[in-house]
Amino acid sequence: MGRQFRIYLLPSDVVRLVEILRRDVGLRLLASRSPRPEPIETESPVQTDGGFTRVDCLLAPDYAISAKLDHLAKQNFWSVNTLFSEVVEFSGCHFNEKTLKSGRLFYDKGFYRGEQWQEKSPLFLKWAEIVFKTAKKSIKRVPSLDAYIGEDAERWHSAGGLLVALSIKDHPPTGT
Repeated sequence: MGRQFRIYLLPSDVVRLVEILRRDVGLRLLASRSPRPEPIETESPVQTDGGFTRVDCLLAPDYAISAKLDHLAKQNFWSVNTLFSEVVEFSGCHFNEKTLKSGRLFYDKGFYRGEQWQEKSPLFLKWAEIVFKTAKKSIKRVPSLDAYIGEDAERWHSAGGLLVALSIKDHPPTGT
């Protein structure tokens, strides 16, 4: 079972939120991929790819965590398996100056090992809930979007920017 909420954040909102979470909760930013079989820290949650920016990182407590990485030999990297790792996924928010796609904060509370449900550590679950509460207090909830929006994203949207909840390849984006 997982917990998540949707977000619309411009890169500046992402940076601001991470600063607040670092200050108030304590965290490290981990890359979702690694060239070796252990997670690596990343400086920025924002990635730039071919004309758009996006969020792609994992939030981890500032203490030692349980992390599982899967080797993807054909792609020559290791990927953090978020189901089995004590991390919060921070992803999405693809932005190309014209559209902003929704993103999310997400974590799994536990997993099945065989037929037995196994909760993640109580310390991690408490930390992840504090991350969610702090993030939600730091950005505005918009019931009509069923999502939270950052200050800069809201200003950009008010000036005509398009918020996209879902996009399908080869179809024009639809949104509000």
